[in-house]
Amino acid sequence: MKIIAKGFTLLEMLVVTGLMALLVLLGLNLLRSTAAASTKSEAAAQRNEQLRSVQSFIRRQVTGALPIAYEFDASNGEATFFSGDRSKLQFVANMPGYLSYGGAYLQTFELKRGGENYQLEFQFQQITTEGLLKAERKPEILLEGIKSGEFAYRTLDEQSNPGSWKNSWEVASQIPLQTSLKIEFADKKMHWPLLIAAPKLSAATTSGGNPGLQPAPFSQDPELGGGG
Repeated sequence: MKIIAKGFTLLEMLVVTGLMALLVLLGLNLLRSTAAASTKSEAAAQRNEQLRSVQSFIRRQVTGALPIAYEFDASNGEATFFSGDRSKLQFVANMPGYLSYGGAYLQTFELKRGGENYQLEFQFQQITTEGLLKAERKPEILLEGIKSGEFAYRTLDEQSNPGSWKNSWEVASQIPLQTSLKIEFADKKMHWPLLIAAPKLSAATTSGGNPGLQPAPFSQDPELGGGG
């Protein structure tokens, strides 16, 4: 008895080949989607980590502000310990050793225009018995792509209650009770939680004040995009 082996027809081969190609295409699309999702998730994690690091650094430095004068008015001898407006903040605090030689430094945080948006820059200068030394390096860019942002300050009022937030600090010889920083990014995926830092050696803190924390409102000055 002769057995005749039956092979696949051309149509069957085409169907099988088409199905295999479809499965390979689906597999590639799945791998591509998984890789894209992983990249997106990693980018989001990096953004969040950067924001946490910057917030932690600013909070730590402002909290550690020291009553050390970095400027004197020749006309009346008044010392400046702390100065600030909507876009710029200056005070003296210790720098971490991994960024400098350690010790007291004049520290400057400033919101500056960088193209269409703003960027947050940080500069530091060492204070010696002979005065301020030149900055050791160019300003560090902490954050970019800022649509709007501003610093605000407050202390206790005459009744020893938390006063209103102001966009400028007028009492240069004192350290404010609290300093805040609001930021809104052009990229809606980036969210900056309101930062409020209370210097440990502020006049109000050392006198026993017990303030409550309330968000500082954006001002309506359009120069830094406030009013949002």
